[in-house]
Amino acid sequence: MMSDKDKRNRPVSNVSATMPALIKQVKDNAFSILSNNFSQFFSSCDDLFFDLASKAGSNNEQNLYFDSMREVRIKKPEVWNLFKRRYEENFRVLLNNRISSHRGEFQKEPPDNDAFSLESIQLVGKDDMEQDVAVTGIVTRARIENQELLYQLNCRFDYLMPDVRVSETNNPLDPAQICASVTEALTALDLDIKCKVILLKHLDRTVIVELRNIYSLVNDLLVSAGVLPQIHFDVRKKHTSSNAARQEYGQSFAQGLAEEAEHFANVSAAAAGGVPGAAPQTPYAAPGAAGIPLSQVFDLLSQLRNTGVSIPGAVSASSGRAHSSPIPQEILLDSLTATQLSSEYLQSPQNYDVRSVIAQILEENNRSGKEDVLHESDEDIINLVAMFFDFILDDRNLPVPFQALISRLQIPILKVALKDKSFFKNNTHPSRRLINEIASAALGWDESSETSQEKLYKEVNRIVHDIIENFTGDISIFEHALVKFQSVTKLDQNKANILEKRTQEAALGKAKAEHAKTKARETIYSRLKESRLPESIIQFIVNDWQKVLLYIHLKHGIDSTEWLEAKQVVDQLVWGLRPHFDERSLKRLEKIKVEVLLKISNGLEAINASRESILNSLSIAEQFFDQALQQRLEDADLTDLRPEHLVALGQMEGTSVDDWENMTAAQKQKLKQQAAAKQYVSQVSKIRIGTWMDYTPANSAKSFRCKLALITDPGETYVFVNRFGLRVFEKKLEEFAGDMQSGHVKLLENGILFDRAMDNITDRLKKLAG
Repeated sequence: MMSDKDKRNRPVSNVSATMPALIKQVKDNAFSILSNNFSQFFSSCDDLFFDLASKAGSNNEQNLYFDSMREVRIKKPEVWNLFKRRYEENFRVLLNNRISSHRGEFQKEPPDNDAFSLESIQLVGKDDMEQDVAVTGIVTRARIENQELLYQLNCRFDYLMPDVRVSETNNPLDPAQICASVTEALTALDLDIKCKVILLKHLDRTVIVELRNIYSLVNDLLVSAGVLPQIHFDVRKKHTSSNAARQEYGQSFAQGLAEEAEHFANVSAAAAGGVPGAAPQTPYAAPGAAGIPLSQVFDLLSQLRNTGVSIPGAVSASSGRAHSSPIPQEILLDSLTATQLSSEYLQSPQNYDVRSVIAQILEENNRSGKEDVLHESDEDIINLVAMFFDFILDDRNLPVPFQALISRLQIPILKVALKDKSFFKNNTHPSRRLINEIASAALGWDESSETSQEKLYKEVNRIVHDIIENFTGDISIFEHALVKFQSVTKLDQNKANILEKRTQEAALGKAKAEHAKTKARETIYSRLKESRLPESIIQFIVNDWQKVLLYIHLKHGIDSTEWLEAKQVVDQLVWGLRPHFDERSLKRLEKIKVEVLLKISNGLEAINASRESILNSLSIAEQFFDQALQQRLEDADLTDLRPEHLVALGQMEGTSVDDWENMTAAQKQKLKQQAAAKQYVSQVSKIRIGTWMDYTPANSAKSFRCKLALITDPGETYVFVNRFGLRVFEKKLEEFAGDMQSGHVKLLENGILFDRAMDNITDRLKKLAG
């Protein structure tokens, strides 16, 4: 592009002379497309909020969505006028800058919309920041996706106006300007910030994603007018490169995710996550907080030694000759370090264990005439470490690949335990915490989606081999490894918490919606099953009024006046739309006609039915009311529920076999399993939310490591998620109990690894001691 000096000295071209008309054409054409896109945006907002309300986890949340839906519907014209005014103003500002430049006035640099000062950040409220984060992500993503088209558009606008530097900061069609116009227009809406962000994201899906069509159209229009027909796209010409833009987008996304994670963490801390039945998140518990006193373990080891009871596979201090002296601990540590740093060990650490290494050291010392026995205290430490790793290799809670990785740390951990006597006492010891953190992170790991879960395995593998290759005695290597591992897993855990929260909310919303639908169907069926009505009225009640009942159930509940009135409409239609002959009934019918028609109109408007549909339903109802009042409604005009109505009401029963003798073997087996599964219902009901399990669904060879995240009420649906917080599957109570009975479910222990290991070791020693 030309320099500013060249532009000022360049004569205005014929194209530039016609700039106002050309720019007006660009503005009008772009606005026409935006108008269509915004029309789709507004028309789909009702569906958006209604769907969110049907899946809401609480009455307050449902009311929030319904109120937002009404607010958008009422103030849509005002929002659109504000956007249109700001859109026109952006073009006026661009043209005014050009005019003022022709008059010789100094043109200031356009403000950098992406720049933030410390002062401005301090003045931004929490809600504004949340909105800004959402807008920044939308703008950055749109700029990246339309980078070349935007670059060409800026060049052509810049060419048309030699006295104005056109860039993404003042181009009226840039995503930032469009989003700024929308943000200003949304100030007309009295919405919660959560719903504003939802609207902005919906805008991204319906309007911003279509900006590419506008840019293509405008560039084609300018090319047709002779404005820079050919532009060779070069990202180096842009003020912000593609990589910088992507980096900016990544930073904004990470910031938004971190804020969202913090938001949900604060909510969880305040009210157990706001999800009924959800277990509150607890911080990492220090291992050993409620474990067995270490002195009791050493007393048991001493008792076994004094009574001559040997521990299977234990290293004994009595090995060697009678006159041998114990190995000094410093020499023992040096021997362990030499083995650890040997090429054989570095290549295959999985082939070594504590007992074989110690036995080899004692044997070599025996052959060379050196000390070849152990101090009793060292012997106890070695045996404890050996039994600890025995437990790890037998622990089915740990996936096999992670059992193998952790077991490679036997020599480094033995050296730590020998050198630092606080290892078994200090529950915050970095080496213990590292092992516990790895075990905790690996609890939900499985190989069902290897490519996405390989990251954790690689990180643990890197940490283990770094310790093996570099640990010579400085305990800080474990501290650094722990900090590094926590930093790597923290963001993943935050994402998992957010996704699990959303999974819980979606499951609760689904359960409430299903319960409301069942209640609405039962309400209608109980009133229509023995009644006869005109076919079109039955069709209206089954299809349209069922939606009204569902809406009222979700928004107001079954104890509300609205619910009672909605049920009353069905009762009044059932009573009113049948032949009447006595004067008293006809007077009552005339009285309720107006009332019923008004309730039908209000109910259909509440669910946002189309005006045409409302008028059609009212016309049909009024027609049959008039026929009944004029005593022209005959029994031949009435009909019972048809099969399609029963299906719509969820009442269509399948074939059932009551006679046991006539049942097939498969049917008998199924009934037996259902009866036996009831015995496991009480066992299943005791399983706490947050419990991990190894779940192999029936008729599947694939096993899943999943966590019980939620038990819905109503519905008694058990929702399971993986370690990423994503839903694995849902099971009804009876189905889950049946899987427990069939052995498809194996519960995993959620306790701290080191504590579980020490409890296990203590139990073993107690049994040996009698």
